Amino acid sequence: MSEGPGRDFFISYTGVNEAWARWIAVELERAGYTTVSQVLDMRPGHDFVHAMQQATTTAARTIAVLSPAYVKSTFGESEWRVAFAADPTGELGLLVPVRVQPCRPPGLMATRVYVDLLDVDEDTARERLLDGVGPPPPRPTSTAFPGAAPVADAASQAPGRFPGAGPPVSNLPARNRNFAGRTELLDTLHARVRDGVVAAVVPVEAVHGLGGVGKTALVVEFAHRFASDYDVIWWVPADQPTTTAAALAGLARRLGVVPSADQAAVIAELFDLLRGRDRWLLIYDNAEQPHTLDGLLPPGGAGNVLVTSRWSAWGHQADPLRLDVLSREESIRFLAHRTALADPADLPGLDGLGELLGDLPLALEEAAAYLEATRIGLGDYLELVRGRSRELFGLDTPAGPEADQRRVATVWSVSLDQVRILAPAAEALLGLCAFLAPDIPRSLLAAHPDVLPEQLAAAAGDPLVYNATLAVLGRYSLLTLSADTLGVHRLVQAVVRARLDTTGVQTWAAAAVHLLRAVFPNESWEVERWPDCEWLLPHLLTVCEHAERDGIAGEDAGRLLARASTYLRGRGQYRQALPLAQRSVNLTEDALGPDHPDIGIWRNNLGRVLQDLGDLTGARTQLERALQIGETALGPDHPDIGIWRNNLGLVLQDLGDLTGARTQLERALQISETALGPDHPDIGIRRNNLGLVLQALGDLTGARTQLERAL
Repeated sequence: MSEGPGRDFFISYTGVNEAWARWIAVELERAGYTTVSQVLDMRPGHDFVHAMQQATTTAARTIAVLSPAYVKSTFGESEWRVAFAADPTGELGLLVPVRVQPCRPPGLMATRVYVDLLDVDEDTARERLLDGVGPPPPRPTSTAFPGAAPVADAASQAPGRFPGAGPPVSNLPARNRNFAGRTELLDTLHARVRDGVVAAVVPVEAVHGLGGVGKTALVVEFAHRFASDYDVIWWVPADQPTTTAAALAGLARRLGVVPSADQAAVIAELFDLLRGRDRWLLIYDNAEQPHTLDGLLPPGGAGNVLVTSRWSAWGHQADPLRLDVLSREESIRFLAHRTALADPADLPGLDGLGELLGDLPLALEEAAAYLEATRIGLGDYLELVRGRSRELFGLDTPAGPEADQRRVATVWSVSLDQVRILAPAAEALLGLCAFLAPDIPRSLLAAHPDVLPEQLAAAAGDPLVYNATLAVLGRYSLLTLSADTLGVHRLVQAVVRARLDTTGVQTWAAAAVHLLRAVFPNESWEVERWPDCEWLLPHLLTVCEHAERDGIAGEDAGRLLARASTYLRGRGQYRQALPLAQRSVNLTEDALGPDHPDIGIWRNNLGRVLQDLGDLTGARTQLERALQIGETALGPDHPDIGIWRNNLGLVLQDLGDLTGARTQLERALQISETALGPDHPDIGIRRNNLGLVLQALGDLTGARTQLERAL
C-alpha cells in the first residue's frame, strides 16, 4: 500500500462484498476522487493490520460498505469507529455508510443517514453514490515527483461489473415481488453460509418444511438479496437425480467445461473446477431425501450449497433450518400489501383470514389472488372459505400437516370453481398439468394438440385462445407464467387430481402419456436429440409414475421409459437408467405378453445397462432371453438378431467365455452382412469385435484378417 499522502476515501468492507468495494472505488476514482482499499491497493507481502491502520488514519473520509456480513465483522467495526470518533456528530461527513444489502447499521452508526444502493440499477446507484459523498474536490495544481512510490490508478482500469446486477453466471428464477417477512430467517441463513465460507468448507443448508410453507420462495429471495456475494448462482431442480445431473451439466457448459456424452464425467470436471473457486452458490430445490443427492453435491470449494426439502433428517449432511408458517403479523402485512387492503378497518378481517388459513404462505397467496381477481368483500370471502371447508371435510378440525393440506385444498377449491365458470378450457388445461412435472415448457401443450382430449385440443391449437386460457389461471395464481414456462405448485397438482373422478384421472393421465410419447424423441440415442430429451425428461418420469400407479397406458408408458433409459445410458447415467429399463420391461410385458417381439428390444436394452454397471451375469440372462424372443418372433436371420448376438458376444467376452463369444460374433457378422451388405459401416464394427476375440484366443492370423478388413 502506498506510503504517500492520504487519500480522499478509505473503503471499508468485508470479503463477501469485494465486488461492491471495487465498483465503489472505481466510480469514485472516475469522478476525480482518490481512494484506498484492500481490494485495489493491498499486495502480497503487506501487513494487513498495519495497512488498515494506515488507511483509517490517513484517509480523509471513510466509506463503510454495509451488509449483514459487515455488521457482524469485528474488523469492520474497528475501521468505521476511527472515522466516527473523529466526527461524532456527523457534521463533517467523515463516515459515509453505503448500504448494498438489507441490514440495519450497527451500534452508533445507526444515527447516520446512509447512501442506499439496494435494488437500484447501475446509473441510479452511481448517482446516489456521488450525490452522497458530495462534489468532487478541485483539480490538483501540483503532483507528486515521478520518482515517488507509484500510486495505483484505479480510474485507468476498466470498470468492473456492477454488483447490483447480480452474478454474471446465473439461471436464478425471477424474484417474487410480493415476498414479505422472514427477515430473521434470511439473516440466520446468511450468517450460517458466511461462517461456513470463512471455515473453508462447503456449507450445506437444508431448508425443510411442509409443502406450501415457502421453502423455495425463501431461497429465491436469499439468492436475490445476497446476489452480489456471488459470481455464480445456479438453480438445480433436485426432485429427480436425472434432472439434478442435467442441471449441473448445464452449469458445466456455462463455465466452459468441454461437452461430453458422459454426463458423470462432465459433473466430476465441474466439481474440480468449483473446488478451485469461491463466490458460487448452488441451490438444490425440492430434494426428496439426502441419499438422492449422493455424488451430486460438490465435495469441496469455497462456495455455498443450499437445499430445500420436505425431509427433515438432514443433520449428517447439512445444518438444518426449520421453516415454519408466517407469523400473524407477517401474514397481515403480506395480505395488506398483496390486496391493497391497508385500511385499519380491514385489519380484523385480515387477521381472521390469516388464522383461518393457518398463516400458510401458499394458501395466503391463493386467497389474495382470489380477492384481487373477483373484488369480493373480505367478509364474504371468509364465509365462502369456511363453508367450503365444512363441505369438503366436515366439522372435524385436525392439527398438523393434515390441517394445512386441508386449508390449501379449500382455498384452491374455491378458485377452481370460479375458473370452471370463467373458462372451462382452463380447468381442462390444469387437469393435464396435474400429471406433468411442476415446471412445464409453455410450448409443450401446443406442440401436439391432436393427441389431446377434445376439451383442450381446440384451446391448445389456437395461440390466442391458449394465451387467454393461461391468463385466467395466472390471474388466480394457479399457474406462475413466464415467457417460457408454466409453473404449477405440487400442492396445486395434488388438489386438482383429488378433485377428479376415476374417469377424469384416466383421461388426463392417459393424455399426458400420449403427449409425451408424441414429443419425446424416439431416437433418444442420437446426440443431436439430447437437448430435447434433457428438458422433457422430468415430465416423462412424472407421467410414467402416474401411469404406473393408476394402471393406465402401460404399453405407452413402457415405451417412454425405454426411450428415457436409452438416453440416460448414452449420457453415462447408468444407475439412473437401470430402474427405468427394468420398469420398461415390466410394463410392456404386462401389456403385450412375455413373447412379444418388443419385449426382446427392451430386454436387450436392460442387458446393455446391466453390462455397463458390471452385472455381467444379469446382462447375459437378459440378452439370451431377448435373443430367444427375437428368433421366435422375427426369425433367425432378422437384422435385429445380428445386433443382439453381437451384444451377447461382448458380454460373453467380458465373462471370459471366449469360445462362446466367438460363436455369437461370427453369427452376428454373417446375419448383418447379409442384411446390410459387406461394406456397411456396422460391418466394420462387427469385424473389429470379432478380431479382438480372435486375438484373445491366440488366433492372431485370423484376428489380423478381421481387423484389416474392418479398417
